[in-house]
Amino acid sequence: MWGDEGFSAIAVMKPFGEMLGVVMRDTAPPLFYTLGWIWVRLVGTSEAALRSLPLILTIGTAIFGGLIVWRVGKNRLAAVLGGLVVLGNPFLNQYAFEWRMYAMLAFTIAGSTYFWLTKRWKGYVILTLAALYTHHFALFTVAAQALVAVGDFTFRKPKILIKQLAPYVIVGVGYVPWLYPMYLQTVRVKGAGFWLMAPKLSEVLNTVYKFIVPEGASGAWKGLMVAAVVVLIAMKDWRGVGRGWVKLLIVFGAPVAIAAVVSHLVTPVFYDRYLLSVSAGMAILIALGSKKKTLWALAGVVVMYGGISWRQFTHPKKLPFRELAAYVKNERRPEDRLVNYNGQAHHLWESKYYGIGAPIYVPGAPLPLYVGTAQMTTGDTVKELPDAGGRLGVIASERVENINLPGYKLIKAEVFDRLTFSWWKKTL
Repeated sequence: MWGDEGFSAIAVMKPFGEMLGVVMRDTAPPLFYTLGWIWVRLVGTSEAALRSLPLILTIGTAIFGGLIVWRVGKNRLAAVLGGLVVLGNPFLNQYAFEWRMYAMLAFTIAGSTYFWLTKRWKGYVILTLAALYTHHFALFTVAAQALVAVGDFTFRKPKILIKQLAPYVIVGVGYVPWLYPMYLQTVRVKGAGFWLMAPKLSEVLNTVYKFIVPEGASGAWKGLMVAAVVVLIAMKDWRGVGRGWVKLLIVFGAPVAIAAVVSHLVTPVFYDRYLLSVSAGMAILIALGSKKKTLWALAGVVVMYGGISWRQFTHPKKLPFRELAAYVKNERRPEDRLVNYNGQAHHLWESKYYGIGAPIYVPGAPLPLYVGTAQMTTGDTVKELPDAGGRLGVIASERVENINLPGYKLIKAEVFDRLTFSWWKKTL
């Protein structure tokens, strides 16, 4: 588990009303936490229990992806391969096991788009409202869906027009209860020095590129992947799927453009994992409209995506905090005290999740707003180091020699990848 996941895990362990209070003070809507609150009471709070929910949602995203490819392209094999491309997409897979709302965002957007295409409006209303109550970026997709739908509206027949407008009106009415909380969250982010920055055009384009050609691809593999994608785009059955493909491009691509514009005009919100639904959408667009003679290229993308995702799964980037916590539990004495050193990062929520709670040492300015501050209590930060009768244990994300603790001397240190844990003793 890493920090944001630990925050979400601790939140859903609270009583329901207390959890909702945390969500209201945070930066995201409440649906993931509501579902998560139920999930942990049914399945448990272990890493495997928590990660099973986003994995199920990711599989659901792939199923909806295959259904979209089938609905528009009417090619069963392309639809199966398309679902596998979504499932194996390396960027999507980074968050397929993460105890955050991103997999749920991808699932609800994929479902919403499928029902929107098929004009199954009950399913559309349910999945769209679920998306809106999962992540604020769902607003960008819904705006694109409504914009594309305008071209299909029958303005000369009022009764038909009212029927066509009804799903969007129902979605709008259903979202009204969250408008004020969303406003409060937006204002809180805008005025609190949030860590995101407005992106350059090159950063926007690079984000879309890595949704299609993952960062894990290199050398000949990258070249083969680019070639396969180019073949699949250039040799599509454009006559059969062109109109549908363009509609989906607008729906899936709009969040990227809108997020970039909002970041420059209102407040910085652009971040790649907030756009996880776009990653799934790009996989769908690659597969959609593939001809029989190019299915080999689509199968090649499935294999290459799957290989990179498997490597990501077996070589995770997350820091080994579980191992650090096991070491601390084994070494700690009753009189010892622990702190999180707030240098490159702090690990308050991992500490709490793994049962070695340690406040953040913040001798200077208060912490800025980020995921986590909404759930902090006064005891979660300290301006002065505790007067430990024993040793002081320090959790940090930097080299031990870069840790500055006035009045303490280093006794020993252990390294856990990019994490360090060090024992200190107060000097006389």
